[in-house]
Amino acid sequence: MSVRLALFAIVLVALLSAAAPFASAAMPDCTVATIAALGVPRMTITSATVVPATAPNPEYCDVRGSVDTGGNSAGFRFQLPVSWNGKLLFYGVGGTGGNVLAPSPNGVDRAASLVKGYATAVTDTGHQNLNNADASFALTAPGVRNTAALADYYYRAAHEVTVGFKLLLPRFYGAASVERAYFDGCSNGGRMALEAAKHYPADYDGIIAGAPVPSQRQILLLHKGALTNLEPMSARMPVEMLPVIDAAVYASCDAADGVSDGLIQNPALCSFDPQTLVCPGGNAGSCLTQDQANGLKNYLRPLTDEQGRVLTPAHSVTDLAGGTVNYTAYALGPNAPSDPNGAEPWGSGPMARGWSLGDTTLKYIVYLDPNFNSRTFPMRADGRIDDDAIAKYDAATADGTVSPADLAAFIGTGRKMIIYHGFADHALSPFTTMQFYAELAQRMQGHYEKLGEHVRLFMVPGMQHCGGGRGPNTFDTLTALESWVEHGTAPDSIMATHATAGVVDRSMPLCTFPQQARYRGRGDVNDAANWSCSPEPALLRLGPAGIDAGLAHEGRGHGQAD
Repeated sequence: MSVRLALFAIVLVALLSAAAPFASAAMPDCTVATIAALGVPRMTITSATVVPATAPNPEYCDVRGSVDTGGNSAGFRFQLPVSWNGKLLFYGVGGTGGNVLAPSPNGVDRAASLVKGYATAVTDTGHQNLNNADASFALTAPGVRNTAALADYYYRAAHEVTVGFKLLLPRFYGAASVERAYFDGCSNGGRMALEAAKHYPADYDGIIAGAPVPSQRQILLLHKGALTNLEPMSARMPVEMLPVIDAAVYASCDAADGVSDGLIQNPALCSFDPQTLVCPGGNAGSCLTQDQANGLKNYLRPLTDEQGRVLTPAHSVTDLAGGTVNYTAYALGPNAPSDPNGAEPWGSGPMARGWSLGDTTLKYIVYLDPNFNSRTFPMRADGRIDDDAIAKYDAATADGTVSPADLAAFIGTGRKMIIYHGFADHALSPFTTMQFYAELAQRMQGHYEKLGEHVRLFMVPGMQHCGGGRGPNTFDTLTALESWVEHGTAPDSIMATHATAGVVDRSMPLCTFPQQARYRGRGDVNDAANWSCSPEPALLRLGPAGIDAGLAHEGRGHGQAD
């Protein structure tokens, strides 16, 4: 199959797999009065607007309102297509939530949802804030936790809105019931997906969780990433050095998967050492200073406790440059800090997103103090954290954490989940997701095949945070989930493509973990027809004794401390 045929196949499958919608010759009454009269308990409708059809989307009713969650209120946006397929798709949101206009599903899935006839929903997670790197909603006053708003943010708002949505849809369309319910979210939306499976396993028949956040320690890992460019300031990485580092990484690691093709299938096995870029004369265009190399080494170290035991794996070494949701956005920042030694290094201006998310979490969720100086949190740039401090952090963020054991009920009821994560993600560590999945398999006596009957993970080489990057970053998880839930056909692989300036230039299968895509040894490396999903060699296989070793192969970088 050629690259263009691969893309055509994706589009064709998406269109042909759409369920036959309930017939409707015209948009049903789309007014506040009509929808409010449907009598959904605890639901308030504030606006209802007909949106004309614009190819490829059909005409739909855009509904805004809120649901009383019990001690708080969660805003929502519903999109009700003129012809409904009997199913709903609930979107997650990114960052700290707060905006129904900023959903975070897989982009391909979102583009296809209305075309397929889905009624879609999204919630602001119980607060309003256009800046989704702000946790100030978590306090009602200094020292007073807003427990209702936090519960809504972590898990309750999506549930309560889903309950109301399931009541509204049959009444709006005159149907007997909702036939299927799905959830689709990436980043914080991926965390919401896991939380839904944990707290309300019956809410959705199938869930798509992209770049999930099973542990809120990931926020500290982000914060540490920013610290590596601040402590000391001489460690701050020049932007022009990022392509140099990437080139060195690929020179060292690209061929490890059997072919030099501009992609690294498993960065956990990368043997790149930042020290190799240090030159005696210092930073001379293609060299790092010793402080910069040390800063990069710290970036590639995990979070550890005082004894050096790993608390969470570190970031991947690949693709620091390129794209928009990269190392620069999360760890370096758009510009040098104006007060590098201050409590707010970037002041109120644009800053490293990792700093922003870590700072706001420590202030408003952990220490309950808007004036808390997060520079005083006892975490070193090398990732070592004071034991009492991590205990306090874990206790304060426990509601935002999901363990493998928490998915037992979801799995036990036969529901399905697709997880995906980009290996070039510098927001949320891909190795944390690999570890989470490996620990899920351990609960089934280490049998990935048995786990794969319910939950499947697809790692994406070269993809950044929820998309972007040099790898095959465009793929359809919604159709894969539909086929699995509705027809019993589990996805062994998912076709993915990469495009430059709108022209597809690469296709590749994404393989169900622990398999990885393997080049057949002949033909165009950019054509998916020349790749297959193979369990040999077991580069991604992380068994009960291999989790830390596999994630640490880079050499003290990804899974263990010095």
